[in-house]
Amino acid sequence: MSSDRQAFLLLSINHEHVPLEERERYSLDSKKICHLYQSLNDSGVARESLILSTCNRFELYACLPQTETNGKHLIQTLSSFHELDFMRVNNHSKISGGREAIEHLIEVSAGLRSQITGEAEIFGQVKEAYACCQDHSQAGKVINRVFQKSFQAAKLIRHTTPIGQGQINISNVAVDLSARIFGRLSETSALVIGTGDIGEKTVKALKSRGVSRFGIASHSRERASEVAESWGGTPLSLEDLPSYLNRHDIVIASTDAESPIITKSDLEPLLLKRKDRPIFLVDLGLPRNIDQRCEDFDNVFLYNLDDLARIAEDNLKERQKAIAESKAIAEEKAAAIWMSLRKRELG
Repeated sequence: MSSDRQAFLLLSINHEHVPLEERERYSLDSKKICHLYQSLNDSGVARESLILSTCNRFELYACLPQTETNGKHLIQTLSSFHELDFMRVNNHSKISGGREAIEHLIEVSAGLRSQITGEAEIFGQVKEAYACCQDHSQAGKVINRVFQKSFQAAKLIRHTTPIGQGQINISNVAVDLSARIFGRLSETSALVIGTGDIGEKTVKALKSRGVSRFGIASHSRERASEVAESWGGTPLSLEDLPSYLNRHDIVIASTDAESPIITKSDLEPLLLKRKDRPIFLVDLGLPRNIDQRCEDFDNVFLYNLDDLARIAEDNLKERQKAIAESKAIAEEKAAAIWMSLRKRELG
């Protein structure tokens, strides 16, 4: 037996089994991802590793010595990194290995395991995570083969099944919900906080549904101006948020802030001025951008990622056949990839 034989494991903390208020503890920006890779290097726990951190999931794919099949050392490293109790991290973590882990990766990449089933953004996020892994010299023979083959399988699913038909993403769900509450959006004023991919898609969705009065707020006034130049709207500085927040009926936030940028105390004086005029808040951030206690006020309607996912799932019945077809492809391709690894005595 080759000395290269090792266990391919996945540690996943995601929306399927961990609530939003716990998931946000594991959210990592690019700087923290670098630090976690360093921790994995220092501990020597993994021969190869890849970190995927999105608004709905934290996942760690790793190649470990063949004896490390329960993921205990991965959980220990993660609990130390986040300064959380081992059992807490253990209870939040789902460990899978081999073919099962590869099948999970294919389904994630194809959008089958997203909160908004079928959304396309996750494929780009997984590819970015793979590139980051390579930049940190963490991709070896196993991760390179598993991810490259999984990308091919995910593309096959997207191209041969109707799973991704239509404009399926969290931004569209948020704007559609706004239309349900306010009716004609052309008569409302909207504020988009955050100018990343989700923020820009939100601006596009608002404009497509008739919103002509909207602000675009960012820490970078230059970036806000770029988005406004492309889609319209008024560029705003996030630092001045209290001065213009009250001018908007719909507020959709998707920044990478580590703490809420709209708190209950921020909102209270503004509501006195609004009288009975409602305000609709959509929090697409992880960690959350809006203090959950804001929903305690009358005429404040607050929705977060999990709320929107539940709404989107109501529309899934028509696509159940596409989901079944997609999962069958993922299962078949995962088995082939795993068999290929075992033939090479890498897994």
